[in-house]
Amino acid sequence: MLVKNVMADTSASVTGSFAAVFQPGEYLLGIVQRAMAAQENTRIVLPGKGEITILPASGYYYAATQDFIEFCRTPAGQFEVEKFGEVAQPYQHLSKKDIKILLWQAAFHTSQGRLLEGCSIYDVVKFRYWPNLTRLSITPNTARICALLTRNPTTIMLVHRLLGIDRAEVYQIYSAASSAGICHKTGKNPDTVNTEADLQLPRPANERSLLRSLFSKISRL
Repeated sequence: MLVKNVMADTSASVTGSFAAVFQPGEYLLGIVQRAMAAQENTRIVLPGKGEITILPASGYYYAATQDFIEFCRTPAGQFEVEKFGEVAQPYQHLSKKDIKILLWQAAFHTSQGRLLEGCSIYDVVKFRYWPNLTRLSITPNTARICALLTRNPTTIMLVHRLLGIDRAEVYQIYSAASSAGICHKTGKNPDTVNTEADLQLPRPANERSLLRSLFSKISRL
């Protein structure tokens, strides 16, 4: 199981209704995205810190890093990137993992309360499916965010108010989910979103009932 229950780092500039934005091309995430787009097997090395190998055609990656969070937040220019051809039974000593996990993890740890470039606080979002949170880095309120966004299309700028949580945490989860391809932008005008339905989601006073429902959902994954 990967690192869980990671608090959003609010040290990034998040003020009022505005959110700081990070560009994936400046970090590991951008290298992974380019390799995926080109469908090129790629070995990404941070000298003295480890390496990540991605195999886009198979949809898997292999990681051997000393500090995965540091790996994600390191500037892209510090990596050594090597592209290679077909390999037979690669990296037998490492566990292969779904590359969507890497896309979530890289965006999650790079975000630090910022929004992924291309995302906006005005986006009206619905999650395509419930992510397997047992395999992902999450914040204390990730399950509540997922419960809201899998149920109703919601404007990102309203999520923190509906759930009573920090904006930076919402931006971190939205960035990770968007990177992993979990989000669907509905295209609705924010003024037409049914926020009344959103507000009917169980509030903290009914948290026990919500947790039972979430546990049942997770157990079916």
